[in-house]
Amino acid sequence: MNPYKVDGPAVIHFSGGRTSGYMLRQILDAHGGTLPADVHVSFQNTGKEREETLVFVEECSQRWAVPITWLEWDGFENGSRSRCLYRVVDFETASRKGEPFERMIKALGLPPNPVARTCTANLKVKTSKAWMVTHGYEEWDSVMGIRADEPRRVARLNAPGRDNSAGIPHLPLARAGVRKADVLEFWREQPFDLRLDPSGDLGNCDLCFLKSRAKIVSAIRREPARHVWWAAQEAGPKGATFRSDRPRYDDLAREAEFQSRQNTLPHVETEDDALADCMCGD
Repeated sequence: MNPYKVDGPAVIHFSGGRTSGYMLRQILDAHGGTLPADVHVSFQNTGKEREETLVFVEECSQRWAVPITWLEWDGFENGSRSRCLYRVVDFETASRKGEPFERMIKALGLPPNPVARTCTANLKVKTSKAWMVTHGYEEWDSVMGIRADEPRRVARLNAPGRDNSAGIPHLPLARAGVRKADVLEFWREQPFDLRLDPSGDLGNCDLCFLKSRAKIVSAIRREPARHVWWAAQEAGPKGATFRSDRPRYDDLAREAEFQSRQNTLPHVETEDDALADCMCGD
């Protein structure tokens, strides 16, 4: 059976990265270029995606003639922490200064952290769920771009007893044995691509706290102003940080400045330095 054939109802999560873009193209091809009426593509914008990511999402939609619904978290429903509100935006109206992310942090009183990834839970998962429920779906498949060379993510999503109220996981890339090299080879052959270095320090969510310290410091060296938003979120009245196991973003910015003055390089990153990606990036 073709792993890219999707029986609706389903939502295809497009993170704005190369892997989910590759997945979307394979699914489109498996369906003759047009998705079934009850199979939807969504992009959940947090406001901290890089402009290159937003351009890539729009370009995929236009070049491949596939509708992509842009969603943004817009608060909790009637004070509930389990149900959220959303708004539909597009390339022109999408937030670009972290507004949805910042509103969520203020609503919860704390920024997310590696243990409590409230950004993924609310800005991505619950926002997508709210849209599907609003459109009358009670159960659906949640199609995600998780590759075969990401076994921990595959195992986590397929774990027995997992809460699938936000969609039953469907991982076509893992089933097809797709690896990162396959994705990069595909994009090398396309007339357009995501304008971010696949081996660089920049990614969909610009200074995501799941990235290693070395990657964040390196990214700040290249674009010093990027840290300002993240540092502001850690300057709240409770003094909570995104990570308790390393310096705050203000301190990482000073580290980046020191390295730039000394013309020194950060330590060589190992596989264990970075935490596993959430559904935001691929």
